Amino acid sequence: MKNFSNILSVVAVVLAAAALIVSVCTRCCNKKAVAAAEVAAPQIDLAKMLAENPKMVADAMQAYEIQRREEEQKALQQRYVSFQNEINDESYAPFVGPKDAKITVTEFYDFSCGFCKRMAPAIEKIVADNPDVKVVFKPLTFVAGAVSVYQAKAGFAAYKQGKFVEFYKAVMGAQGRMNEAAVDDVAKSLNLDMSKFKADMDSPAAQDYLSKVQDVANKIGLNGVPMVFVNAKHIQTLDPEPIQSAIDALK
Repeated sequence: MKNFSNILSVVAVVLAAAALIVSVCTRCCNKKAVAAAEVAAPQIDLAKMLAENPKMVADAMQAYEIQRREEEQKALQQRYVSFQNEINDESYAPFVGPKDAKITVTEFYDFSCGFCKRMAPAIEKIVADNPDVKVVFKPLTFVAGAVSVYQAKAGFAAYKQGKFVEFYKAVMGAQGRMNEAAVDDVAKSLNLDMSKFKADMDSPAAQDYLSKVQDVANKIGLNGVPMVFVNAKHIQTLDPEPIQSAIDALK
């Protein structure tokens, strides 16, 4: 209701301004008409006018909502940029590409997220098409609880044996959510050392990895996945083209 009152106030101001313009313009032509306009202007029945023109209210509300969303997105983007170093940081996370790359693509994802699975081919294409770009992988684990945690730690363990991208493709390409046995089967199919794989999954480093990713997500206010950033600029898409365009603009 507060927003609606604001909208009515805006409409009232616009109508008053319009009446003033009419008054000023008419003054140049006819003083008698000016006097009549000045008397009539304060008598505008705003409630009646809005009742007779409900679309005026709908248009004002739509314009207000568009403006509110634009301002909200601008504020969010400014927040992301302020945490660019944290978003781009690959020191504890799996990544591909040059460590000192000029451009960094960071994906926050969950192996159990359906939309993340749809995003995965786009990320894989970006990796394949941009060897000079650093791509950092930061998993969150709120979609499927313990299953998401197991998958994320398994990805970390695969990274420790140089097989993260292969693991990512296999798990993201699987239908539905994979249980622990299915994740282990992926590791075996990649010929990973299973003893080391399990040890790395259970290591403090694996837990530290997940904690640091969650900490960054909390700082930037991220509460959904997938989220893709190009040098901390959020790219809202499931397709590779907008990501590639953002990369090209920085080259």
